[in-house]
Amino acid sequence: MAGKTFKNNSNHYINGTLLIRQGTNIQLPSLEQGFSLDAGEEKYIEYGNSTNIFLNGLVFQYKDEASQSMSTDRQEVIATGTAPTFDWVLNTHSVITINSTKGLDISASN
Repeated sequence: MAGKTFKNNSNHYINGTLLIRQGTNIQLPSLEQGFSLDAGEEKYIEYGNSTNIFLNGLVFQYKDEASQSMSTDRQEVIATGTAPTFDWVLNTHSVITINSTKGLDISASN
């Protein structure tokens, strides 16, 4: 199993989905695992198994107060590689911080 700490620094409750890579092939359909975070919450989330340890993307769903509708932001890895690729952000850091729900604004640290 793999795992990461997720911090929700946004002011929204987030329903999230981890998109988990099947092995090392980013072209295969991602496995999915849901999670949720209250505004300001921090949580360690385990995912995958011994062969599926990489994240392939993130999906955030939240209520947009301005439009009073549910909004969804999704971002997936389209290429592996070194900084500053999305793959590098997701898979070389142990802490993912959600700064804002708009545009999947995240930062990563160890």
